[in-house]
Amino acid sequence: MMKPPEIFQPQRVYVAASYMSPVGKFNGKHRDEMTYFELAEQVGQIFDQSPVRRQDIEAVVVGSQNPFAFNHLDNVAAKITGLLGISGAKSVLIDTASSSGASAFENAYLEIASGRYEHVLAIGIQKMTDVSTDDATQIIAGVIDKEEAEYGLTMPACGALVAKALMHDYKLDEAQWLDLASRWAERAHHFAANRPEAHLNFALPATTYYDDIQTGRNWIFYDPLRLYDSCPQSDAVAACILTSVPQAVQVAGVGAATDLPTIADRRQLGSFPATVIAARYAYAMACLPNIRDMAHKLYVNMHDPFSSFGPVNLIDLGLVDSGEALEALLDDEVTGPQGRFPTNLSGGLLARGHPLGATGMVQVVENHRMLMDTHSYQMALAHSIGGPINNNVVTLLEKTDHFEQRDRWPFKPIGLPQLAQMKPKGMALETVLGERERVKARFGFATTRFNRSGEPLNSIVLLEHVNGHKGYEFLIGTGPGQYEKIQRMRTGQEIRLALQNGVLTLDEMPVMRLYHKTLEGIVEIADSAWHRFVKRKARVLSDNPH
Repeated sequence: MMKPPEIFQPQRVYVAASYMSPVGKFNGKHRDEMTYFELAEQVGQIFDQSPVRRQDIEAVVVGSQNPFAFNHLDNVAAKITGLLGISGAKSVLIDTASSSGASAFENAYLEIASGRYEHVLAIGIQKMTDVSTDDATQIIAGVIDKEEAEYGLTMPACGALVAKALMHDYKLDEAQWLDLASRWAERAHHFAANRPEAHLNFALPATTYYDDIQTGRNWIFYDPLRLYDSCPQSDAVAACILTSVPQAVQVAGVGAATDLPTIADRRQLGSFPATVIAARYAYAMACLPNIRDMAHKLYVNMHDPFSSFGPVNLIDLGLVDSGEALEALLDDEVTGPQGRFPTNLSGGLLARGHPLGATGMVQVVENHRMLMDTHSYQMALAHSIGGPINNNVVTLLEKTDHFEQRDRWPFKPIGLPQLAQMKPKGMALETVLGERERVKARFGFATTRFNRSGEPLNSIVLLEHVNGHKGYEFLIGTGPGQYEKIQRMRTGQEIRLALQNGVLTLDEMPVMRLYHKTLEGIVEIADSAWHRFVKRKARVLSDNPH
């Protein structure tokens, strides 16, 4: 008989201390003005209450999304290590987009779990306000597949497509969606209002949500998502000191997983497989075959940059069934402070804020504080999403005495979701058409971007073309003036693609790429820090010809 594979038994890792700054805009208006490195220097406060001394730190792991593009900075991990007086220690920068902070924590954990180091400092930091909101949106879009980005896909558009999938799956009309969205926003702000460190720490009653639709303040930007359905762009820094020396709180489990880089190829948007896989690995490491056994003991900090993500996350994390997902965040018996799984009691990303590469670490710090300061919670879960929902991390902290007292049987996760397959290389709508003038396809979902005046701009469409027995999904863009026609389309409806005079059309509507390469080879939407650098340099040279 073949011997079963042995389960990896890591060295136990504990949280010795944690620190986080307030979340917000460190621009001198909302919060004190600070540069990226001035924000990083605040981490030095972590040693004030830490049993691990500064000189004992052997490695520094920094999570930050694209600091080169946001802040014109490179080699930031070594520089931060020097600023904190820890030069000589190993330093490394982790960039997994908006899950960078969580990935930095995981990397620091592994450094100790492997036995290589005894004390590691993990940092998550982001300074988004060094650039305009439009520039930040373009930088963030750099994590999206190049072709899909050229058709206009952005992270808010991803959130809107998920919302459309929810509306379809749960058969919600616009009024029903607005009712849920208004109450989800009200809930997030209710908890953030009691947190001075939160970015949007004010109440937002559902009635105000509706009133501000009428005044134009709560404007629709990617239907069906409105301004109040989306997180703010924030700055923050957070950090944890991990150690092999026993402490009151330990790392019980960590899991990470990826999904396909393209949105169209995923086949469905009502679940995020990378979250399911990451969670299963974290639960296996923590010896938890059924996370629901931790009801009334587990605190949950999940990644909700858009209101549409909340219900999906709760299902994917295994906390609720699909039938109760829409109302779960609104039911105190499920997710309230005394509920089965108290969730996002600091306001979540929607109201606490979303400082990209710092967010995952902020969640872990909040969880560490929750365990240290309360008797009711024994374990805390942090869930972080990176990129276009495809680089996700789940972390479990647990009170050490509770971990030692419960039964534990190590196991490996089984029954993990199977990812869809990407289209064959070179497969595009133009190749699908080939020599034919027209082909049939099926409409999936669409979202349209609006300006503040309520005028529809470009639309993004998901569609499927069936070639023989295989179906291939594509994401395309259309320009202004097509909104009314797209709004009348329904999921599963037959549509026609055509190539007319070299122009690709969808039911006679021209398909448009909103961003493309210029003659200089520069992609107008940022798909790399280098492209943004070249654009800025060209702008500076044109402004200062001498």
